[in-house]
Amino acid sequence: MTTAPRPASAPPPGPQGPPLLLGTSAFGQDERGFPVYDAYWEGGGRAFDTAWLYGHAYGPGCCERTFGAWARSRGVEKDVWVLAKGAHTPECVPDRVEPQLTESFERMGRDDAALYMLHRDNTDVPVGEFVTVLADLVDRGLIGAYGMSNWTLERVVEAVAYARVHGLPLPAGISNQYSLINMVHPIYPGTVTSNDPAWRDWLAEGAVRLYPWASQGRGAHALADPGELRTGALAESWYSETNAARVHRARLLARRTGISATGIALAWTLSQPFPVVALIGPRSPEEVRDSLAAAAHRLTDAERDWLETGEGDLPDR
Repeated sequence: MTTAPRPASAPPPGPQGPPLLLGTSAFGQDERGFPVYDAYWEGGGRAFDTAWLYGHAYGPGCCERTFGAWARSRGVEKDVWVLAKGAHTPECVPDRVEPQLTESFERMGRDDAALYMLHRDNTDVPVGEFVTVLADLVDRGLIGAYGMSNWTLERVVEAVAYARVHGLPLPAGISNQYSLINMVHPIYPGTVTSNDPAWRDWLAEGAVRLYPWASQGRGAHALADPGELRTGALAESWYSETNAARVHRARLLARRTGISATGIALAWTLSQPFPVVALIGPRSPEEVRDSLAAAAHRLTDAERDWLETGEGDLPDR
């Protein structure tokens, strides 16, 4: 595969990251991953979401290795912003956090991550034990910050409180599912949504930033026939009458704005009244470009609320 020319470097992301992170879970082979990563980089994207578990069905670590190989081949190892995750069930215990992080580093060919998150929770382990291990990784410079993925609000609040009481670095992020359409049934065992009033109120306080996965509704807005949401592969986790109505409204707003319905869903996620860095999962260069275009668009409060509730008429700008 030819090497794409390296574009001029964009300003480095801030400590919390840029508005988008490109997911790497679908790319365990160079021929599939490299074109998508190139399109993202050429469009200004600099941040990637990785995990120790990604690709294990096809060969342990293949997704991290593909990402690392791409970064080396393009000479951008020092320029990428990486969210890494580990300690997945059944190894979600404190003494497996650093070994899995080390293995992830070896696969990717790097020695640090901007942000590291536990991929799941283990409620049999006291929150303080996880926080202590993660804070130590920050103190030693192996990671820039830490957070949690698929944790309940109660456990995250407890983690923040524990860190404050003990003078440790605070959690910087939570990566739960969040999108215009609600996850009505967990996509994978142990996955958690933050799309409820209690989460929203707490996130609005700004103590921890949300890094939502499936931020565009996992392809529901791109269905050729919206009726497939009721009967197709997405039905178990995503179908409800409320979700079907939201998909319809996203299509209506897409026609007015010229942005795709999937792009409108991403704009909705990024237009929340609290800090959001969205994880996206395009599978082709064309889908990458669609997401990058939508990432620059912000909805008005009226548009955001109408997409969710359907109350009133489609707002005018």
